[in-house]
Amino acid sequence: MKALAIIVNVFFPGIGTLLVKKWWQAFFQIVLGAIGVILAWTGIGGIIGVPIVFIVWVWAIVSAATAPT
Repeated sequence: MKALAIIVNVFFPGIGTLLVKKWWQAFFQIVLGAIGVILAWTGIGGIIGVPIVFIVWVWAIVSAATAPT
């Protein structure tokens, strides 16, 4: 299940974290990812939004990879 969670997190950050039952982390990853994407679509917000999306993406993959089996 952990390998599937990592693969899902590569494409949809936060959803794979739900698969390993880290509910609060998944919630914050999804919310912060959505905020980052919205900011990235705006002009000056792209400077903040793109790093937020990247950090959430890495965080989601790491949280799924370090989940207990």
